[in-house]
Amino acid sequence: MPTLEDIRNKVRRVTGKIGDNEITDAQINTYVNNYYQYDFPEELRLQNTRFTYQFVTNAGYGVYDFPTDLYLENMPPVYVGGYRIYMTQSRENFYRVTPQLSFVEQNVDTGTGATGPYQFILNNAPICRGWKPNPPGAYSSSSFKDISANLLNWRVLIYGTDANGNNVSLVDDGGGTTGAGYGLLFDPKVSVNTGLPIDPSTDVGVARGVIDYTTGRVDIGIGGLLGFSTAIANGASINAQYVPYTASRPQSVCFYQDQFIFWPIPDQAYTVSFEAYKKPTAMVNDGDSPQLNEWWQALAYGAADRIFADNGDLENLTKFRPLLDEQLKLVQRRTIVQQASERVSSIYTEQSNFPQFPFGNLYSGF
Repeated sequence: MPTLEDIRNKVRRVTGKIGDNEITDAQINTYVNNYYQYDFPEELRLQNTRFTYQFVTNAGYGVYDFPTDLYLENMPPVYVGGYRIYMTQSRENFYRVTPQLSFVEQNVDTGTGATGPYQFILNNAPICRGWKPNPPGAYSSSSFKDISANLLNWRVLIYGTDANGNNVSLVDDGGGTTGAGYGLLFDPKVSVNTGLPIDPSTDVGVARGVIDYTTGRVDIGIGGLLGFSTAIANGASINAQYVPYTASRPQSVCFYQDQFIFWPIPDQAYTVSFEAYKKPTAMVNDGDSPQLNEWWQALAYGAADRIFADNGDLENLTKFRPLLDEQLKLVQRRTIVQQASERVSSIYTEQSNFPQFPFGNLYSGF
């Protein structure tokens, strides 16, 4: 069984770097694993790296991260609770089929000439929560200082006007950690530290209020939170825009920004499953082996190829590249043979493969 030590020894023979004074074992291991995890999967999409990826939804949460550090990409179809659902990578198509329109609720409260406190209940709960991009990940943290508010994909907008007639707004962060029924409210434009427009490279969001997505209750400037960044004019109307929903089993999903956006919002736990290409796991110990033993020479030539490139050794790079290409073709042979026995599927595949009774073995046919 070829191991990391065998791969490393072959790299030394191919490159001619036999001693540790030329390149250490740790450095070779890095070259091998970098090629194994990043270059090798991109050069070949192999049947053996194709897995079923599954996760479980949470009631009230419509957006879920795809772990790009573990998987290369995902592929339709997507099944929710065993039911195949519509999947698209186009936001245009997704929101055309499932428009998620904001409800405008006016006069939810009245300005008092102060930044807070304000407390009221929105009438059309439950309410869709916003989310954070991936990375840092949807619902990655409930910390008050987590991500700049202007980087949030918010769903709730609460706003009023100050004494000069300028709009003062708050938006939601999606609810912190998964399972929390509330979300924090942030000013999307103003830094609490400087009072100037937010600089995403230096500023972070600072909580100014809380919204309960289940009941619709909103608290602004209560319990130590800051309230609006500017005082709402006395007697000015405070309005809200949000997306109410009726929860049920999701019927469609959009994959965008390395996240799955489901609609309708799940009403309970459902198993979501689809196919994905998985990144190989790094080999750490000398006795570790690649996922398939037949890959070991390809990994050795691939690591040697990168060493030649980094050293500017174009002569050996050119000399050994055909051997690398040969190994990649041999590695790919298993996948080609596996797929060759089955033609490209269509809506007629089941009818052609399984003739109906009395000419086939299936009495009911398809």
